[in-house]
Amino acid sequence: MYDCIIIGAGAAGLAAGRALHDSGKKVVLVEARDRIGGRAWTDTTLSPIPLELGAEFIHGEHVITHALLKQAGMRAMPAERASHQQWFIPPILHKLSALPQPLRDRWAEVASAYAALGEQQPQADCSLRDYLAQHTPTARWDESLEQMADVLLAQTCCAPLSGLSAWDLAHEMQVDRAGKQEFRLEQGYTALLDWYSRGLHIRLNTPVRTVHWQGEIGITTDDGFIPAQCLLVTVPVAILRAGTIQFHPPLPPSKQQDIESFRTEPATKLIYHFRNQHWTEAMRYICHPGVAARWWTPGEGRSNAPAIITAYLTAERARHIDLLEESEALALGLNELANLLNRPLTVLQADLIQAKRVSWGTDPYALGGYAHLPPGHAVARQRLADPVENVLYFAGEATAHDSNPQTVHGALESGLRAAREIADRSA
Repeated sequence: MYDCIIIGAGAAGLAAGRALHDSGKKVVLVEARDRIGGRAWTDTTLSPIPLELGAEFIHGEHVITHALLKQAGMRAMPAERASHQQWFIPPILHKLSALPQPLRDRWAEVASAYAALGEQQPQADCSLRDYLAQHTPTARWDESLEQMADVLLAQTCCAPLSGLSAWDLAHEMQVDRAGKQEFRLEQGYTALLDWYSRGLHIRLNTPVRTVHWQGEIGITTDDGFIPAQCLLVTVPVAILRAGTIQFHPPLPPSKQQDIESFRTEPATKLIYHFRNQHWTEAMRYICHPGVAARWWTPGEGRSNAPAIITAYLTAERARHIDLLEESEALALGLNELANLLNRPLTVLQADLIQAKRVSWGTDPYALGGYAHLPPGHAVARQRLADPVENVLYFAGEATAHDSNPQTVHGALESGLRAAREIADRSA
């Protein structure tokens, strides 16, 4: 019998498995996919550089990911988004610090109001959209500011501006200790997670059908029943919400209510590989209010980097692009890119080597990007993380209430937190 069965071999499951295994516990990770990593997935076949199809950045200079990279003998490379981000006002790209007036001052007021969330939580929970509109009195909240806030603030949370809990964002800012710098992994997330998983017992291609958490504890898979003393669930909260995994007996109503509180929107990448680079280094992070709203160059910081550029879409934009045939979706993105770069569409079409769409919303083991909480549900993150009867434990980015949810390091830290809870159980 196992001391613990860990359901899911993404970042949270691997962190918990590593900690429990290294402390002498008998554990097994059960993973539905044919690979580890979950929504962290590096492709090494599309280009000469590791290309992230899912999670791409390390958000902060102080997060645990850097310590793991050092132990693994791997390296992080700076990804300086904040200082290079540009906003497109036809026909010109503008740095946020150099927007034309009066938009520059108006956006500065919005950015200041957003930052103030971490200093003083609103008296009542509301959407980020309503909070910003209420706290930018001189900026004259209008469609132009709403579009910018939606792309530059809400899309980073994989959510619509009107669907984000201001209280949840305020809490994250208050506990944030990650730092402001951003990085990419030189070898990619998959290489790091492969190293992190060394020696762990992992069963791939093994979807869990039922979790038994009372009586005879264990899980049912297509290969039968596997018993354990306790269970750790690390799958995306969207999977729990969809009922893909059954619980026997059913989860307590309060736990099910916490699961139902979360929302998960689609997240999609459009990746284009050209023979020649059609953008300058200053165009490494460009945004606009179109469908393919955010663009960046994944080869940033690499010598002889290939001419690859990625569009990242979330929420309604991703839902729209996912409904199209892949060729139609890629054509739409390419047309918007031509406008952003002020290049003839025919030139980009002729120079294109290959293109690819990656849709996490249609992935059966993700059902979207990272999860968020709507107004009125900010307490659900902490409660989702709470164990049930010292038998059933929960981890994953959605449970990262004392760190940064919606990040790989938040998922890693949630797995380590759950491992400590499990260790305390048997102490």
